[in-house]
Amino acid sequence: MNRPAVYILDLDGVVYHGRTVIPGASESIERLRSSGCRVVFLTNNATRTREAIARRLVDMGIPCDAGDVISSAYAASVYIKEKYGSSTIYPVGEQGLVEELERAGHIINEQDADYVVAGLDREFTYEKLTRALDLLMSGAGFIATNTDAMLPTEHGFLPGAGSMVAAIQAASGVVPDVVGKPNKPIMDVLLREYGMRSEECVMVGDRLETDILAGIRGGMQTVLVLTGASGIEDIESSGIRPDAVLDSIADLE
Repeated sequence: MNRPAVYILDLDGVVYHGRTVIPGASESIERLRSSGCRVVFLTNNATRTREAIARRLVDMGIPCDAGDVISSAYAASVYIKEKYGSSTIYPVGEQGLVEELERAGHIINEQDADYVVAGLDREFTYEKLTRALDLLMSGAGFIATNTDAMLPTEHGFLPGAGSMVAAIQAASGVVPDVVGKPNKPIMDVLLREYGMRSEECVMVGDRLETDILAGIRGGMQTVLVLTGASGIEDIESSGIRPDAVLDSIADLE
């Protein structure tokens, strides 16, 4: 594998599990930066703002600022702004999604929205599903931050944003535009944000069908780490083949 100029790191399952840093992650990131490589964090997590994600990494001993982070919430807010302009939005998601949408100039309106934007919502209810259905049946567009079925934690796996998105899609029959990995919108935002070329980058992730596929589709080198969702046995069954497989981020050279 050629030496890249930019390492794009997923977070959950690569850098940490929940509140627990994966052993060697901090040292590996420091080593990459010291060698002159840029390190960027790319996450489908839409529950936190970029600032909150950066603070969390700093608290874990990994230097980071908001400018080092692209989340699916941020990417969704940019995607909507660039494609449709400032819009009224009903968010099915948490405060981080709401804040990113508002910062981009969108207006939150639960009664009359141009778009329903759905991400992980740990307070998802039948009432929220009904509101989303009403808006979609009235002609609102449907955008998903991501469709991850589950997310890794230090205690195992929890339902991901894909569960909420699937419920809304099943009720309404409307297929969403999906912004997050492995889809093109988040990768376009990433490359434009930092002025990077895909051939300069390597995507490091734990999930074949999101992280690795996103890198492959984007023309990047890819590294699968075996500390999260996908195992080495999944490569054959999925047909998604990374350029390299490592036990963990600690093994990045």
